This record gives sequence, C-alpha cells and structure tokens, in this order.
Amino acid sequence: MTEAAKPEEDGEAAASSPGYEVGYGKPPKSTRFTKGRSGNPKGRPKGSKSAKSLLEQALSAPVTINEGGATRVIEQRMALFKSLVARAIKGDARAAALVVKLMEQFDRNAPDEKHEPITVIERRIVRPGDPGTSQARRNEGGRQ
Repeated sequence: MTEAAKPEEDGEAAASSPGYEVGYGKPPKSTRFTKGRSGNPKGRPKGSKSAKSLLEQALSAPVTINEGGATRVIEQRMALFKSLVARAIKGDARAAALVVKLMEQFDRNAPDEKHEPITVIERRIVRPGDPGTSQARRNEGGRQ
C-alpha cells in the first residue's frame, strides 16, 4: 500500500480531507454519534414501571367483598374470577364459554380427588387360563 491510500481507507482521515464523499456507510461528520454520548439520551425514565409490573400490582391489590353475609378482603384477581364464575352461573354465555375454556386449559373438568401415592409396584407373569384371568373366569362360568 502506498502512503496516499491509507488516509482514504480510514473514515476519520477521509472525513477531514476536502475530497470526502458522503454516501452509504459514510455519514457526514457533523451527524455522527459523538464519543461519550448515548444514542438515546432521554431514554426510559428510571422510575417508570413495565406494563407487566403495573398489571401485577393492580391485580394483587386488596378489595373488600360481601359473600354470604360475611365481609372478606381478597385480591382483585380472585374477585375477578369469582365474578366471572358468578356471571357464568347466572346464564351469561360468553362468561360460561370462557370458564369452560379456562377449565380445559388448566385441566379442571373434575374436582380434585385425593389419590393415595403408589408405594409398591408388583409385576406378575400371567398365562392364559391362570387363576384370576378373564379367560379362567369364562371357563369357570361355563363349567358350572
């Protein structure tokens, strides 16, 4: 490379030369980002909250309800679902459809049942005709 070719390849040197062309990948020097200054100087204010945190805060706020003659304080998210179920029971078709959709989504078609945990697994090899098999029961029924 020659000494004359080096300054033209370097953007800073080329911008200061009188023959510098402005074009694709070569913005004017006056409009470039300056060192030490953000590209978004105002940015997001430090105290601002996201939509997710605002929704969470609104849904977790307490609300007083009167249920069965008793006054209770519950979260607004719980009150929202209670009112949705109440509207569905009263015959609101949209509310009923939404409740059914939520039940399917959370697999809640039946009430919770208490299941005993499995403690022992027993493996048996069963042959046709062994006592306790359906074929043995059929044969016993025919002999009587």
